[in-house]
Amino acid sequence: MNDELVLLISMAGSITTSALMWWWLRDALREMLNQLCDKPGSTNFWSRYTLLMLLIAPLEVVVFFSAENLQDTAQVLRRIILAILFGHFATFALVGRSLFKAVR
Repeated sequence: MNDELVLLISMAGSITTSALMWWWLRDALREMLNQLCDKPGSTNFWSRYTLLMLLIAPLEVVVFFSAENLQDTAQVLRRIILAILFGHFATFALVGRSLFKAVR
């Protein structure tokens, strides 16, 4: 696989999985944020912030750790999936830590 195709597949996979996670979590997140946020507009801001973090952080990891010069398709896919998962893990760790502090 050429490097450009690998990069495009990585980026598309990252954005797609991020959007799916946001879609799955959005209602629960908004409900929790409504309970935590006292000022009007805070829920909307933190909800959008979380969405941006879910999109940008995994995408950054995927682009930074893009699989280069790998000839085996299985190795390329493995590297792409690992980069996407690591990006999501880092994002959820950051957002989850902030929310955990707020809930306590």
